[in-house]
Amino acid sequence: MRIELPYGKGTLPLDVPDNNLLEVAVPKELIQPQQPELMVQEALQHPLGTNRLSTMIRPGETVAIVIDDYTRPCPTKIILPPVLEELKNAGVNDLDVLIIIATGTHTPPSLDVIKDLVGDKIFRNYMIISNDAVNGHHVNVGRTKRGNDIEILKEFVEADFKILLGDIEYHYFAGFGGTRKSILPGISSKNTIQRNHRLLFEKHSRMGQLKENPINQEMNEAMHFTGCDFALSVVQNSYHCIVGAWAGKPELVMDAGVKLVDTMYKKEISEAPDIVITAANGHPHDINLYQAMKAMHTACQIVKQDGVIILVAECPDGHGSQLYIDWLKKYKTSEEICKALQTNFIIGAHKAFYHRVTVENHPVILVSEMDSSDVTGLFGFIKEKTLGNALAKAFSLLGDRASVLVVPQGTTTFLTIKKNS
Repeated sequence: MRIELPYGKGTLPLDVPDNNLLEVAVPKELIQPQQPELMVQEALQHPLGTNRLSTMIRPGETVAIVIDDYTRPCPTKIILPPVLEELKNAGVNDLDVLIIIATGTHTPPSLDVIKDLVGDKIFRNYMIISNDAVNGHHVNVGRTKRGNDIEILKEFVEADFKILLGDIEYHYFAGFGGTRKSILPGISSKNTIQRNHRLLFEKHSRMGQLKENPINQEMNEAMHFTGCDFALSVVQNSYHCIVGAWAGKPELVMDAGVKLVDTMYKKEISEAPDIVITAANGHPHDINLYQAMKAMHTACQIVKQDGVIILVAECPDGHGSQLYIDWLKKYKTSEEICKALQTNFIIGAHKAFYHRVTVENHPVILVSEMDSSDVTGLFGFIKEKTLGNALAKAFSLLGDRASVLVVPQGTTTFLTIKKNS
């Protein structure tokens, strides 16, 4: 069977023998039912649990709007303009609106990147800032049940009216991205983010889990402490087309989005495969290894013990995190990294932990543009130039009867094994 896998902004061809192919785990793809602008307008006109945005704000009030950063595929250029139009209809002056980019611990974007995120017109007419987790002015808004002091960007906390924009998709330890994640980690201090992410070692800090997930619980506490008056979120299909949009109370928006994500991307597999070929969704998810690791981590949850993972990720920006690299160099086992992180959790180092866990348990073959010496030496991967070569290598390791699962959208597909009745 011939399959095209996402790779950067293009695709790579893959041929899998029919006798070996267990399944191609693709989403239950929804086709965009109408123009995305109309879906967003309809969501704003019929919000969940609140009045319409244009009736909730009074002239003279200051408004802070949080948007996703450049590492997320959120269609900000589509969902931000109608929100700004609603504010205009409420009599809000452009000068009273502040747009905040939720970078978390990522590097604040350049002016060119900001312009690309929001569009030239909004870039010229509105004040736009980015969260700087280290140097930004963050204020304490409360302490969670687990004792984490929540420090949030001052400019957002002091706004009269607070809005969160973003998309909802799976997240490999927060359960799902969306709404409350725009606040923690989006506009939080480095210390707050580190303490929250330390919870990833707990049992329920997993993809697709929310209710018992301690990271999600603390994110919700942070949103409650900080306040959020209105949210607008979308769900996209694997082609980055909007297939769902909801506005209103953030908890209700989140619930609606999660249900659609599960409907589309939760995939039950009949049995554990010998080989998983997983693509990191293409651009922007495979912009660097730090981001593409999510697809490898998901594959690790489904492949047989000692099975082979083939990761397909262009990684034009290389590894994506010097800290991640430094920890791979400093600690040679996942156990060493785990002990170090439990003593002093550091954002970025957790990726080194997931990395070591995976390569300790599975041969990982990488198809990428990354430098071969780093791939084989530092990362412990096997480097192959083509998917054909990668699959041939996997068969040489496991035998020519090995079963193959192909996951074209590995970053966002939630894989589970069918339970025996």
